Amino acid sequence: DEGRISINILTDSGLSLDAMDESIIRIEKLARKVGNVESIYALVGGRVFGRTERETPNRSALTVQLVPRSDRNLSSEEWVKKFNQALAKEQIAGIKARVRTRGIRGLRTSTSEDDLSVRIQGPDLNTLAQLGEAVVERIKGTEGLRNVKHSAEDVRQEFAINIDRERAAELDIDVYTIGRALSIALDGLVVSDFVDGDRSYDIRIRLPQTDIQSPLALGGLLLFGEREGQKAVYLNDVAKIELASVPANIMRENQRRIIEVSASLTDERSLGATIADVKEKLADLHLPPGYYLYYGGTDEALKRGQTLTSVLLGLALFLVFVVMSVQYESLRNPTIILLCIPFTIIGVAFGLLLTGLPLSMPVWLGMIMLVGIVVNNAIVLVEYIELMRERGMTIFEAILEAGRLRLRPILMTTLTTVIGMMPLALGLGEGAEMLQPLAIAIVSGLTFSMFVSLLLVPAMYSLISGRFQKSG
Repeated sequence: DEGRISINILTDSGLSLDAMDESIIRIEKLARKVGNVESIYALVGGRVFGRTERETPNRSALTVQLVPRSDRNLSSEEWVKKFNQALAKEQIAGIKARVRTRGIRGLRTSTSEDDLSVRIQGPDLNTLAQLGEAVVERIKGTEGLRNVKHSAEDVRQEFAINIDRERAAELDIDVYTIGRALSIALDGLVVSDFVDGDRSYDIRIRLPQTDIQSPLALGGLLLFGEREGQKAVYLNDVAKIELASVPANIMRENQRRIIEVSASLTDERSLGATIADVKEKLADLHLPPGYYLYYGGTDEALKRGQTLTSVLLGLALFLVFVVMSVQYESLRNPTIILLCIPFTIIGVAFGLLLTGLPLSMPVWLGMIMLVGIVVNNAIVLVEYIELMRERGMTIFEAILEAGRLRLRPILMTTLTTVIGMMPLALGLGEGAEMLQPLAIAIVSGLTFSMFVSLLLVPAMYSLISGRFQKSG
């Protein structure tokens, strides 16, 4: 919980920059009224990404930095809920605000900014926008989701100029000439430069922007003056001008057009459970031929991580088994020792149930660590049982003697690890939330494995060794 809150503001197109600035000032005051605010950084009228900047008067963004976690009584998620409630009461007209907690600096799990990303791929932008709206309507209201939106919501107005080629041919004007005349009229023409000290500035001549603010005004644009035997030609003589709404940006993935439906995750439910609900709601969504739906964002990173940790867990088990088999020069004792690991997972499950934590990547990492830690106690016990049997004791006597003598070392190794992990398991200190599940997995798994080592391992040793002796 680093206390960084991102507030993205979208208003109706056509809003002036001054009106947007007034609305942002009201939102800033509202954020400070919620409390626990250290600083607010506002970017009004567009966005900046690296060296790229986009000027859009109807879009703004605020970054709110809360005071350190130890100095506030609200978590970032609780602050967001409180701010949303205050914003709803304020009722600022024409404002769409999407508030979310920002991730850890320098750590991104996907290309998408939000937790949930549903992507639809297809050729036609209008169809993609309709499908995006349909997906939003279906998943809106899903428990655990907020800020549901699609990438085609942000539109801008532009002039669509359709040239009447037949009329232009009658006037003996080609399309290239019309296009060049429009370019000069709208974009201007660099006629010279102005040198100020060691810097040079282009001098561009173009029409005043006030003369081309509507289709009617643009239609009265003079393309060519009177020529020999010909009247003056205006733009509306050779073209039809309309005001069209187009997407502010077109998203592509693998060189194909996509629309992205994104949403932020609240702390009410885990990502896996929320995405399962979303997939159920979209299961019967009909897509036209040539359109495909798939999931990205954190879900994509989660799947990759689960696959990787499963491979690492299997590899850890295999390597531990191989090392013990080489050392014992037998498969019996390594098999007995490894049998305690599945029961350790029961302890991890109990720990997660008691604390209410979901099965996450840090938990998987904790289980990989447990593979190496848990077998130590079993090795200590089995090794001493083998030693007692070499001294002539029966299996039962060797187990009792080994359990009596090895109880203290097993308790010492387990308790030192558990006590050392307790501050992290209790979530003490800032940033402990990230590794708390790992510590809880190790503490609960190791505590349960201690009883497994003292009870299950001797029982399994007696059972397997007794069968080996009978077969021998």
